[in-house]
Amino acid sequence: MERKTINHATMETLTHPNRMFPLSEFVDQFDTFPDGGFPSHWHEELELQIIFSGSVCYRVNGTSYTLEEGCAIYIAPEAIHQARQLTPGAIGYNVVLSPRLLTGVMQQAHCERYALPLSTGRPDALLITPEQKESHRILEFLRRMYYTDSTLPTYELFLLEQLIGVWRNLLALFPAQPDQPDDRTLHLREQRMKVMLDYIHRNYTQPISVEDLACAAAISQSECFRCFAELSHVTPVEYINQFRLLQASQLLAATDRSMADICFSTGFNNTSYFSKKFKAQYGMTPGEYRAKKS
Repeated sequence: MERKTINHATMETLTHPNRMFPLSEFVDQFDTFPDGGFPSHWHEELELQIIFSGSVCYRVNGTSYTLEEGCAIYIAPEAIHQARQLTPGAIGYNVVLSPRLLTGVMQQAHCERYALPLSTGRPDALLITPEQKESHRILEFLRRMYYTDSTLPTYELFLLEQLIGVWRNLLALFPAQPDQPDDRTLHLREQRMKVMLDYIHRNYTQPISVEDLACAAAISQSECFRCFAELSHVTPVEYINQFRLLQASQLLAATDRSMADICFSTGFNNTSYFSKKFKAQYGMTPGEYRAKKS
């Protein structure tokens, strides 16, 4: 199993190296991400991230979590999340796995009750710091996964062993509280937000209005603004521009396509506006960005 980098903007379509063992590992070097992070997105898998250098701010379903060096975060399946480094040079180890990997094991052991947080998606996230003994154990399991040679013949069994240990200790840390009415309202807003993010990711090359997003989620335009404000802390138009600029930055770094071609193919209809927004986002012009990445 190979550890690699990933485009976090399109993690919804993540493909695992071994479909029979649905787990992927990544080393996140935040300096290599445009603007030091990645925008709001979601995927069906749960996620574990431990920070080995620097500090990173995650925002999960509208709540912020600061990960200092040596800390980690659990992100529930389908939670809307984004991240950005707070200090240059932040590096993390990221594990993304399908819930069925754990639920399958627990079903075979007749321990289905322990899989409940995976089916409910609650809690959305959990900050893992070394103070509590359960948290300390989780961090140690993640370090073992990172430092163990991934070419070992029994590596997948080793990973499964560590993950069971991580989950057992996470269960001890998860809050035990029933859903409240406010929770149900938030859950509905999260579902609407996912629909709108998917719409943007599929259609960003074409003109997109707030009305288009609202229609896609079958909500009012005012509710569309509330969803983005609560879960991404930006307006719909700001998010659309951020996502388009992310795609443009990747094309600038990886291709020799012209600036005008990249501008129009990522949904902008004016090269001057594109350059202005790009510089505001990344602190340099598209040409300067390409020269820096070449």
